[in-house]
Amino acid sequence: MRPRAIVAFLGALLLLAIAAPGAFAQGSDAELKEEIEALKEGQKEIQKQLAEIKKLVQAKPVARAPSGPNVAGKVFNIADNPVKGIPAAKLTLIEFLDYQ
Repeated sequence: MRPRAIVAFLGALLLLAIAAPGAFAQGSDAELKEEIEALKEGQKEIQKQLAEIKKLVQAKPVARAPSGPNVAGKVFNIADNPVKGIPAAKLTLIEFLDYQ
């Protein structure tokens, strides 16, 4: 770091240390207790909403992935098409492409 940047950083840190006690003052104990109670009520409401969301998610049926046609055990004739590998292989993967 440059000396000028260090001095600026230390100055800002000193200013923050001087101003911090007044900036973070909350008020009286009664106000703090009221604020804590309001936060607790907010947390209870959030927990109720989360429980409702959890019930909705659990009640929703699981969506199944769409399945394609059942081609297990089918024999395809690829006689005039280019082939990589052994033409008499027991497993042949065919890729259909549509460039539209």
